[in-house]
Amino acid sequence: MSQLFQMDNYVIRTKLLRIFGGAFYFEDLEGNVVAYSKQKRFKLKEDIVLYTDESCTVPLVQIKARSVFDLATTYDIFSPQDGTNLGSAKRQALKSILKDSWTINDPAGNPYATFVEDSIAILRRFIPYIPAKYHFEVPGQPEILMQQRFNPLIKRTQISIPPGHPLDRRVIAAIALLSSAIEGRQG
Repeated sequence: MSQLFQMDNYVIRTKLLRIFGGAFYFEDLEGNVVAYSKQKRFKLKEDIVLYTDESCTVPLVQIKARSVFDLATTYDIFSPQDGTNLGSAKRQALKSILKDSWTINDPAGNPYATFVEDSIAILRRFIPYIPAKYHFEVPGQPEILMQQRFNPLIKRTQISIPPGHPLDRRVIAAIALLSSAIEGRQG
């Protein structure tokens, strides 16, 4: 299993000034890259893969959109090694106008968690340097936090997972990556 999926704290580093797409570096707290993803800028249907490194030879997790141009589409999350369905994430379009809100489903499509923005999304869309804050909610469990830190050229988003949290670390990484990719596309 990847080092990323055993960590309680890590950072997603993204360059803000992108012309042809995004690069997402998953780093430990010392700045060592533990996973990597790249995204083409003008892709119509999302198909995002998280790899072990920039060589993009060993995939860790894959995210596929079910439809094109749908603000409330569902994104399926897979393990590319064996094709195992890890679940899905569905963006709640109307709620997401003011605050991004997602439902996290198990492989059978049953909702079991949410991913919710704590900052005000509509304001952030007009003022891109306002850092976003999110949390994962799983009933009966402590929250998983995701908070952005900005400088003018690089966005850093820290993921903090309570030790022993039962939410699949692959799903957490996939949703954090998906959120970062969609936000980058909107900005």
